[in-house]
Amino acid sequence: MRSFFQDHMYNCDMFCRVIDNFGDAGIAWRLAKSLATEKHWRVRLIIDDAATLAAMVPQVDACAAVQNVQGIDIARWDEDFESPAADIVIELFSCFLPAQYEEAIAQALLTRRVAVAALDYLTAEAYAEESNGLASPHPRYGYHKTFLFPGFSEKTCGVIYEAGLNEKFEAFVAQGGPKRVLESLGCECGQCLTLYFFTYPQMPVAAFARDIAADPRPLQILAAPGKASDMLADELEKLHAPHVRLVRAPMVPQEHFDEILLSVDAALVRGEDSTMRAQLAGVPLIWTLYPQKDDIQLDKLAAFAGLYAKTLHPQAAQAWTNLENRLNLSTSQETGWSAWRDHFTDMQQGAKLWRKTLFSQSSLTERIAQTLEKQLKY
Repeated sequence: MRSFFQDHMYNCDMFCRVIDNFGDAGIAWRLAKSLATEKHWRVRLIIDDAATLAAMVPQVDACAAVQNVQGIDIARWDEDFESPAADIVIELFSCFLPAQYEEAIAQALLTRRVAVAALDYLTAEAYAEESNGLASPHPRYGYHKTFLFPGFSEKTCGVIYEAGLNEKFEAFVAQGGPKRVLESLGCECGQCLTLYFFTYPQMPVAAFARDIAADPRPLQILAAPGKASDMLADELEKLHAPHVRLVRAPMVPQEHFDEILLSVDAALVRGEDSTMRAQLAGVPLIWTLYPQKDDIQLDKLAAFAGLYAKTLHPQAAQAWTNLENRLNLSTSQETGWSAWRDHFTDMQQGAKLWRKTLFSQSSLTERIAQTLEKQLKY
């Protein structure tokens, strides 16, 4: 016999302000869909930049005040936004709730339970384990907000992936999906290493172009839309490197992004959503982080490198770490590309081991649901 709580469908409001372009909106959408599909929550995403979401989810109307797409309610977050509080409220990436919504939570708590949480950015830094699950009272209304920190260990809130994703990926590869995708994009299949390129223009693009031009091994770059790809194309044209082939990739819906990552040999990507999907796809990862003042993004990189590099042999780990550090400094004059490529077989093996580690742990969706549903039951 099913219990009341198994039959009960919770309402969930997720608030998102888009700071890191596709990363913030991408994670918000994946989480909304996962909670709705796997946990059967009624999810509403309140977002201040629907245009960015529409670039990844074509069914989204960037101008609509309210809409329903793929079973997810979407509301525009503007100065006039006002609503009763949902059963579960998730504040994404330190966006802070509207004052009138905080008041609505306080009013709701007079008659029922409301679970309120703040979901932070993914990190391997120690504070993710130390602070995950801690709660803090609201300074005015007194209700508690639980802080959730995504991360790479059981002590954190985990990483986001959908149920059955591993099997879906394996089926795509077994059925010849990578060859079909590459051919549809105008790429040559199996002739050389194919690198997916999606980064920030602050990356030392010119230095990277010089390094791949100086390495005589053939390389095919599948370049995502964006200023950084335009810069790379311009630099390569100046360098006259016939062994480097650049293919322009179109902007694809989020639901097809995985197919590109599963089809390339390696991925140089930016932001949280893209880097997580590359890790889950099991392709060698080159991660460029969002540039911050005083290069504090390097602390986040170092913490992640301390985990990821353990899957690599020492020389390969050093080559990967060197490449990462240099690509994440805009002033770098050389990147260490050739050394990274010398160890490419090790990079492939390490990426597969890391992928296995990620899938061996419960997902962000499972851990969020377990934490917040418990608050509503007791």
